[in-house]
Amino acid sequence: MIDRLRLPLAATLLLAGIGAQADGVRTAPMLANTCAGCHGTNGASAGEYMPSVAGMDKGYLYSVMSDYKSGLRPSTIMGRIMKGYTEEEIWAIAGFFADQPWASTDRPAKAKLVAQGQEIHDKLCESCHDDGGREQDDESPRLAGQWAGYTRYALAVCRSLGERCRPSKMGRRVKDLSDEEIRALASFYESEK
Repeated sequence: MIDRLRLPLAATLLLAGIGAQADGVRTAPMLANTCAGCHGTNGASAGEYMPSVAGMDKGYLYSVMSDYKSGLRPSTIMGRIMKGYTEEEIWAIAGFFADQPWASTDRPAKAKLVAQGQEIHDKLCESCHDDGGREQDDESPRLAGQWAGYTRYALAVCRSLGERCRPSKMGRRVKDLSDEEIRALASFYESEK
């Protein structure tokens, strides 16, 4: 049985747009908020194995998310998630995170590992990851202040892919690094704020 007193109120609210969202309208913050469970509020991750994405280059973020969507970048979950977004929505998410302030980890570093990692950085990485990993562009993410656990994981995946790693120059540069060297390099980047 329909409550005749409530029906006019519900119809009025619906017509006024209260409590309803227009079809197809998904804002950048709304889209990006779905990422908070893994990447933290506004992209500032609180977990060692999830990268912070706040403040990263918009073109880089778009490229990575598109690679997940197409399957070019290996993933466990990201590929499936990205398939749910249009190209325009991926650009909106990338833009939202690019506009957020970067938040470095606050974990203290071990001096010996950091020194070893800096040597590797200076030899192999400085040309693309300038200023201790602070500089970034659409091919090179910010590494300074990123969680070491995530950086270790990303470098190990790139090493295993070799030249299939994107960009391929990364695969060439990390292919001969040992686990200990990857650990040192990740510690160096985490120590840079």
